[in-house]
Amino acid sequence: MKELSVDILIVGAGPAGLSAALEASKYDINVLVVEKNPRFAMKPCGEAVSRATLDDLGLKPSRKFIRNDIHRAIVYAPNLKDYVEIKEQGAGYIIDKEEMLKEIASLVSRNGGSIWIQSPVVDFTWKKGQVNEVIVLRKGERVRILPKIVIACDGISSKFSWKLFDHKGYELIPTIQYIYRGMVVEDEHTIMFYVGNKIAPRGYLWVFPRGNDEVGVGIGTRGAPARPFLEKFIYKNKDLFSKAVEVGYGASAVPVGGQLKERVKGNLMICGDAAGQVIPLTGGGIHSCGIAGKIAGRIAAEAIINDKVSQDFLKRYEVEYDRYWGLRIKQSLKALKAIENLTDNELNELAKLLTGEDIINLANGIDIIKVAKKLMKHPIMATKIALRLLS
Repeated sequence: MKELSVDILIVGAGPAGLSAALEASKYDINVLVVEKNPRFAMKPCGEAVSRATLDDLGLKPSRKFIRNDIHRAIVYAPNLKDYVEIKEQGAGYIIDKEEMLKEIASLVSRNGGSIWIQSPVVDFTWKKGQVNEVIVLRKGERVRILPKIVIACDGISSKFSWKLFDHKGYELIPTIQYIYRGMVVEDEHTIMFYVGNKIAPRGYLWVFPRGNDEVGVGIGTRGAPARPFLEKFIYKNKDLFSKAVEVGYGASAVPVGGQLKERVKGNLMICGDAAGQVIPLTGGGIHSCGIAGKIAGRIAAEAIINDKVSQDFLKRYEVEYDRYWGLRIKQSLKALKAIENLTDNELNELAKLLTGEDIINLANGIDIIKVAKKLMKHPIMATKIALRLLS
């Protein structure tokens, strides 16, 4: 068996893994990324990101990976009459996630980092509180990798995460998305969300124009199968789909139960879906997972350079991430739990009370106290939502 020593081994080439690699590869150290799949971005995704996402991940907006510019979002209440509008010119994009990851990968390579695709981890050894070796299947041949630090960003089925970390509260929900060409939309720069127990139980349905006459139509549900509700929506809106052809399909599970309490053990750090670092109310993770990887990559590199590879040093990643992003995930989870059991009539009423700014704050776990104080003025919403947000 071939043997390879590396400073930092990163498992998984999603937003978290490649962001970790990009940050770590800025230093004069040996960085290797291994990805089990034969190409990037095989996990289905709505692919909607904010302008701040690209800024924070160190990417310049480029038509290489931007499919469409988004200037407005509409959140429809269950009655489909009331809605909340969020409007801001240049607020975000629909990206081609695979192309975006390729762009990050090329930057990693320019910095001297290495990336192996179609190279799954088949086993690893945990001894004396350290990952001592990782066995990777590389082009049909097993390779023993001896890392100083491992950053596991290998998704919801992560071997490292499930074997070594407590998953209390970790919850997965089903998501499905169809891609249509020729679907009727009023404004190709507006994304739409639909909520309601008859539309998407304890979740939401989305319609995202992707540009070039393509539209992503997807759904995430909790406590109910996703596909029947998506099919029902498509059937009830035949006028929108009458001339459309289905050109793509994807399904995946998304962690919405909040991030794991611990994400560092010995010389091992976990990031992204493997650590539950998804914004619970939206199910969005490109931004929050990418930042986790970026912080982990930098701290891992600092540990190597300063010869301080220890759990205490690597724990800085948890502290730094939790200061802002961990708090956002926690607050978004609180908002999710406050809203998830509302009836459709209560959701209709809520749509009349909230502004676009309120929706953004709740969804992203930002300043939810401000929203709670506003809802305290409404008798029903005070008891149903506000008090839970303030608790």
